[in-house]
Amino acid sequence: TRFLFSHTRQPKGYGGPDGNTPQYDLPIADINAPDLYLPSMSLITYTLLSALLYGNAGKFNPEVIPDVTTKCVITQMLEVLLIRVGFYFVMAQHQNNPNIRVVALLDLLSYTGYKYLGLSANMVLGLMAKHFDLGVRMYYIAFLWTASAASFFMLKTMSNAIPTTNLPAADSKRSVLVIVIAASQVATMWFVSQTKFL
Repeated sequence: TRFLFSHTRQPKGYGGPDGNTPQYDLPIADINAPDLYLPSMSLITYTLLSALLYGNAGKFNPEVIPDVTTKCVITQMLEVLLIRVGFYFVMAQHQNNPNIRVVALLDLLSYTGYKYLGLSANMVLGLMAKHFDLGVRMYYIAFLWTASAASFFMLKTMSNAIPTTNLPAADSKRSVLVIVIAASQVATMWFVSQTKFL
């Protein structure tokens, strides 16, 4: 999982009227199918590591755990909502075509939740480096790697998941949407980062 982008989900074929819509196996047969296990466990781990950070600084309060969890969940829900709105604007002219589908909501929650794995790794490195007074520096060095990996993962995933069309205007909107989704990973990872006591 160090290289989130090293495995690709290969479609079993392409269908639809234009032949560009990827069709995948069922999750039981596809090892790269998105699931919510890893994102949810990573979120719990990140929350507990944030609580440990506060505890090491002598600032732990039981409200830290729900505060960090709420901030992460609300940020992720807003991110998924904005992505769905972006899908609506890009695919509005194709809404009557049943063969062009947007990414499922649970898949989006899964894809956007993988950032917590990187945030957990950043936090572990920051906590270890804190003993050498390098906590924040090491956190942000790791952040550069994990945020760029999460961004690249979303770039590749969304570029494969959002179908192309034969219309140049729609394809340019699609490209902009994919880049914005990828860049949003860096922004949301930075926003939910807990570096106050590193």
